Amino acid sequence: MKKFFRSLTLITAVILMFSLFSCGKSRQFDIAAYKDRAPKTLLVDYYERTVGTPMQQPFYELVLYTYSDTHALLEEYTEGGTEDETVTSYLVPLAEAQNILTSVKATGMASWNRKSGTAICGRAYVCKFPDGEGGYTRVTSDNMPENGSALFGEIKVAMRSCCKDEYAVGN
Repeated sequence: MKKFFRSLTLITAVILMFSLFSCGKSRQFDIAAYKDRAPKTLLVDYYERTVGTPMQQPFYELVLYTYSDTHALLEEYTEGGTEDETVTSYLVPLAEAQNILTSVKATGMASWNRKSGTAICGRAYVCKFPDGEGGYTRVTSDNMPENGSALFGEIKVAMRSCCKDEYAVGN
């Protein structure tokens, strides 16, 4: 009987260890893991700019931050190259913020930094998001796979869909 309980204890300990170590990775893209973080903790930063133009290069950026127990904060930055930067802020329900994190996860971007680069065709992209270990993963169009621009586009669409007028907040 003692042997049985020792074996059961050992098996339980091993299962618990695996669940603890895998939990950090799986929670990387779980909005609930960030609910208690300080406001303005970065969740996703999507950035794109036009390249190869003779004028100042236009850019577009969407940044998702923690905000409260019920909402995330999405800031939209635009600058047309010769125009001043504009910033619009949106409060986004956590369910929609989760959709953004899920889109980032679905691209597999977390592993892009191990790949060789591809040519940029008129656009440079950057996406930054938590690595699940207290730091951040930053991927760029310099190390995207062949379908990378489409995948960056999916993240932009997911983030942009949260920019609704009813969520806009004063700056």
